Amino acid sequence: MTREDTSMTTTDPHGRADSADSAGSVSPSGPANAAEAVARLAAQGERTLVLYGSAVAGAARGMLPKLPAECFVEADGEGASLRAAAEHGLAQVILVGTADELAATATATATATATAGAAAETLAAITIDMDGGPALAAEVAAAGTARRAYELWEAAGMLGPCGRELCRRTAGALERTAARTVGAAASPVAAQVVLVDFTGERMVGMFGRMAR
Repeated sequence: MTREDTSMTTTDPHGRADSADSAGSVSPSGPANAAEAVARLAAQGERTLVLYGSAVAGAARGMLPKLPAECFVEADGEGASLRAAAEHGLAQVILVGTADELAATATATATATATAGAAAETLAAITIDMDGGPALAAEVAAAGTARRAYELWEAAGMLGPCGRELCRRTAGALERTAARTVGAAASPVAAQVVLVDFTGERMVGMFGRMAR
């Protein structure tokens, strides 16, 4: 079994991701199909799963051009792909998504359901923890959408630290879910999370660990 190259690449200093063709990646129509796609991936001897949000397939493929197309699976929104990755012994999961997708993932793991209110609380807490101040945190809490919270962070010059913290919390959420799936204290899967902007062209933040 060969070790996949999971080094990230971008096409320019501004972090725009290569708009590589996403042909060959898997877009499952439900949790069962997502789990089946991961099972097939594991059967082929692959160790890395790349989950991507619906609007960023090209960005995900461009960031990891050396991985086979079969490693790329559209996130199913219910965690079936992640749980299957843990069950089938995959070593690495990389999630590439926009702020709303990452906030939903982090919140769903913490609260069992990803409600808009819970996501807003998470984003407001990130703002406070990154020293954005109570006024900005209140605006973020009342923003209504993760996209609007993202815009507020950007206008306040807080997108970098807040975006990275969102990635950190999401990576932690993924690993906690993987650990629970297999009944272990520690996650069997190393999670990396990449935040991209809403055009799907620019990498904004990244956090995670590499598989051993």
